[in-house]
Amino acid sequence: MKKATAAALLLAGAALILDSRCAAESAREALALCAGTLVPSLFPLFVVSAMLVPVLRGFRMGWLSRLLGMPRGAEGIWLLGCAGGFPLGAAAISQSVAGGTLSKSDGDRMLGLCSLCGPSFLFGVLPRLLPMGQVLALFVLQMETSLLLAALWPGQAEGSLSPTSGAVSLPEAVRRAVDSMLSVCAWVVLAGITAGFLRRWLFPFLPDYLGLLLTGLLELTTGIFALPESGRFLCCALFLCFGGVSVLLQIGGLASPAGIQMASCILQKALHGILGTLFAWLYLRLGPVVLVLIPAILFVKITVEIPGHMMYNVRERKGFKCCFGKKWTGPASTAATARR
Repeated sequence: MKKATAAALLLAGAALILDSRCAAESAREALALCAGTLVPSLFPLFVVSAMLVPVLRGFRMGWLSRLLGMPRGAEGIWLLGCAGGFPLGAAAISQSVAGGTLSKSDGDRMLGLCSLCGPSFLFGVLPRLLPMGQVLALFVLQMETSLLLAALWPGQAEGSLSPTSGAVSLPEAVRRAVDSMLSVCAWVVLAGITAGFLRRWLFPFLPDYLGLLLTGLLELTTGIFALPESGRFLCCALFLCFGGVSVLLQIGGLASPAGIQMASCILQKALHGILGTLFAWLYLRLGPVVLVLIPAILFVKITVEIPGHMMYNVRERKGFKCCFGKKWTGPASTAATARR
């Protein structure tokens, strides 16, 4: 393994030396993206989110925490990820784990579920490529499939977020925002250079559709603007729900200081992309009724008592495992009944 890693690093170093022009051009494009788009849109949100996270810990929506399998009081982090976009949810989780108010295991589980594409990108970029009705459908489908994935994901948090030590001052929020912004931009530049080399040396030898697909899976914005009109809606659903390798690197850069692992996040985002594409395909076939189908499934998940108490994403001390982390526990105990 070490030899393979060393060989890959030597190959990457040789490519940077032998084709330094490609590396420089790709880095300039990535820096232009950071300066022109990411810093103006994300830096103020990072500052606000750093001050908002302690406030959101007091936010309670019992049905949402049960559905998401998150600790009580963590619902606001998911809402922050929906409103602010991919890095905001990861930054809030990392700050909560580093501050000791959220356990590391809960942070591992929540990382991918709280990382969504924000409405500023969806409604600021996609209307140039898709009708507004389809943009609204993608926005709703992204959130609904995230909730569905959380409802089916094994494991259930116990307890609630620990009390916060107090509000975050503006200077401290700015310092945290600068650290987060530097991490995001560094990963964007690295992903941009990698994508530049792949476009130059690999994609010309691949079928056009495969090159477009790989471009979007590497970097969300570039992939969306490269899409042809045919199949654009489905590809946008895949790219938005998955986020792209560049976004995963940004999330990993924000999560690593708190010791949060990326394995669950990568799997969650891959499954989110598959679910989003599936329901987008159903939307094209069946129309807006699909937007009601997922809430109906989630309503059943929350309200219907399954015979024998075979429940989703609940850790039980005894019983045997079923698919998606379900366990058959037999008749409910008095304590379990009291808890419900």
